[in-house]
Amino acid sequence: MNSFLNPGDKPAAAGAQSRTSHGREPAPGCGLVLVAEDDAQVRRGLVRFLSSRGHVAIEAADGRSTAALAREWKPDIVLLDLAMPVKNGMEVLKELAPSLPGTGFIIVTGNEEEEIARACLELGAYDYVPKPVDLEALDRSIKTRLRINR
Repeated sequence: MNSFLNPGDKPAAAGAQSRTSHGREPAPGCGLVLVAEDDAQVRRGLVRFLSSRGHVAIEAADGRSTAALAREWKPDIVLLDLAMPVKNGMEVLKELAPSLPGTGFIIVTGNEEEEIARACLELGAYDYVPKPVDLEALDRSIKTRLRINR
């Protein structure tokens, strides 16, 4: 059974908004994570890693699909790349953070400028993780946010 959904996949029941209707619930202490990354190899690697740690991961390759999936699934965490096509991560963060107050936004980017990191945190991001991603640190950040929010 897949532990993630591809963009466009729908819950099993027509019109359902259940976060677990795809047949898998996150393990205890884990959550539903939306991986928003335009690099398919990085995105798939993050999905595999998160799934191996007990999280349920859904994925998006651009800003528009990220916003749509976040509204539909209301994930616990959004891993948000800043440099994405259609809408960049900063635009997505500005759009979603006010309407999804229970969601933790973690910026994952190759841009390590302190000014951009500060702006993301001011817009509602929970954390800012540079690429290449330290997967253990990312997992700790996700689990910390989940403990705070539960």
